[in-house]
Amino acid sequence: MTRTTALLAGMLLAAGGATAQSHARKADSPDIREIRDFRLNMDIVQRYVQAVKLVTGDAGAKKCVGDNSPGNASTLDAGEKLLHDCPAAVADLRTAGIRPREFLIVTAALIGDVMAVELKKNGTIKAYPDSISPENAAFVEQNFDKLQAMLAAVSGDRK
Repeated sequence: MTRTTALLAGMLLAAGGATAQSHARKADSPDIREIRDFRLNMDIVQRYVQAVKLVTGDAGAKKCVGDNSPGNASTLDAGEKLLHDCPAAVADLRTAGIRPREFLIVTAALIGDVMAVELKKNGTIKAYPDSISPENAAFVEQNFDKLQAMLAAVSGDRK
């Protein structure tokens, strides 16, 4: 695995980890509600993918984000602070048209919602968890193959 792929995988997993940590707390925590209430759309996903490409291609951002991933933070507020402490990453996100907190929320919503849809499609689960909104479930279902391809392109997992 290349260093860039490892960094991206770490960022994605770590950001998802913040969501998992939040799930371990109350399902109605402010972070979980904020992630669930965020509405995914193709524009934000495309900006998110561009942001991931910029951050993973920027040595300055990789240095500060890779060593202290904002997704490892216990809350969105703490993760956002870590991102703000990395000027190179903030500049990359700004270039892509996405704010640091939005980046964390999209990471958690997109990864979690795609995984939930995949589990339902495979018959592993019968119903979606409360962490996925009906609107996001419908969006992911309608765009499942495209979203998987977009995520694979930024994670280095070319299928």
